[in-house]
Amino acid sequence: MSSKKYNITSHSVMGWAKGELEHVGRIAAVEDPDIQYSYAQSTVNGMLHLRDALFQLVNDPKYGERKGELLITHDNVVRVVKHLIKEYKVNLDEIKAFNTRKVLGDLSYLKGGSRTRKNRKV
Repeated sequence: MSSKKYNITSHSVMGWAKGELEHVGRIAAVEDPDIQYSYAQSTVNGMLHLRDALFQLVNDPKYGERKGELLITHDNVVRVVKHLIKEYKVNLDEIKAFNTRKVLGDLSYLKGGSRTRKNRKV
């Protein structure tokens, strides 16, 4: 996990999640494969940050009453990230190279099968 803190509320992170998830439909609607890839890569990068923010809130005792909702959103985000990586062949090494200030947390949760809850490190 990254030592960086997002300092975000659960309300804000849910709005962020809604915005990121809306990108998926727009990516599919684009016809040019290069634009699709670029858009998917950007969306994956944003969703990896969103996942880290969700992870922080899930583990924050102040948000215990919202933990269930946060976990569902966390799992949805991870599932969509895996889908985008697979569908558009997003290269995680390129995203890791872009992460020059080491802001993103551990990405090992993206390895393995699609059983998100089983692979969750929360």
